[in-house]
Amino acid sequence: MGGATWVAFDAPHIGFAIMGALGGALLCLNRDDWKRTIITAFACAIGFDIGFLFPFLVSLAIWEPTYGQGFFIGCIGGAIGGVSLGLGLKEWRRSWLLALAGAVGFGIAAQAIWNILRGLEPQVLWGAITLVIWGIVGGASLGAALGYIEKKDISRQP
Repeated sequence: MGGATWVAFDAPHIGFAIMGALGGALLCLNRDDWKRTIITAFACAIGFDIGFLFPFLVSLAIWEPTYGQGFFIGCIGGAIGGVSLGLGLKEWRRSWLLALAGAVGFGIAAQAIWNILRGLEPQVLWGAITLVIWGIVGGASLGAALGYIEKKDISRQP
């Protein structure tokens, strides 16, 4: 396998793992539990890595680049990433809400940038901007869902 092929395959792989690890760590920093922060960062790194690479590879195998491909990749990746966040934070009973928020936020962000940035050169710049926008929009939706979950938990305490 040539060097260019290796870089093209491995760069998104690393990017999704970094995006998940940073997002997972930042979303649970306010919990004052460093062990849980590290576990969540690790769970999100794996979840977002698998969550985005799997639908990306499936979409490449199934169809030519089309209008809905970005949304498909973002929804599946965001849903799996949201579940991994819930598992890392011991919020497994409410991970469905995080999965839904991740699917919506990352799906919308992925489809929007799929259309806007598609022809941007160089490809490295396109990839970096893509991950940043996905992280901001998807992370905001996951953060809002996590805030809702925590607010409901606080209101239930005596």
